[in-house]
Amino acid sequence: MLTVADIMTRKVFTIRSSAKVSHAIALMQEKQVRSLIVEREVQNGAYGILSEQDIVYNVTANAADPLHTMVCEIMQNPCITVEPNLSMPMVARRFLEAGIQRAPVIENNQLLGIVSITDIIMKSNIATVTLPQDWSQRVEVALRHSRLGWNAEHQLEQESEIALEVLEELRCEISHP
Repeated sequence: MLTVADIMTRKVFTIRSSAKVSHAIALMQEKQVRSLIVEREVQNGAYGILSEQDIVYNVTANAADPLHTMVCEIMQNPCITVEPNLSMPMVARRFLEAGIQRAPVIENNQLLGIVSITDIIMKSNIATVTLPQDWSQRVEVALRHSRLGWNAEHQLEQESEIALEVLEELRCEISHP
């Protein structure tokens, strides 16, 4: 079974909590990433995370000025972390329970990488198995159906549940063809 260490993204971009959000936006655009890990304030302190959603919901939606807003004002700190030895179902469950889409991978207080829902879906080994012809259509219908009940407050929870359902259906179809 694949673990977080097998699917995580090892190249992680970090930012200081004292940086301006405008700098974070520029870095995210330059590196083409959806989040940045916020460096620890003190040795052995907690890592934080700044996601595009934090920026949209806390800066853009409030018409705040990203030139004057600091990362520490909108970041998630401390953030949920995961261990590299977690299985994909375990990390997906942790994401669902915490209502998150990505988390830094930490071992022995060292930042090793980052893992996201996208990593779970795109890097799983089930892609090498022949899927039913209508699989992509079934996924598209499920996603469209899930959007009918879309609620901004529960968006992360809904997307995490969809990711878990897709993984479970794939696992069942592969083990019981």
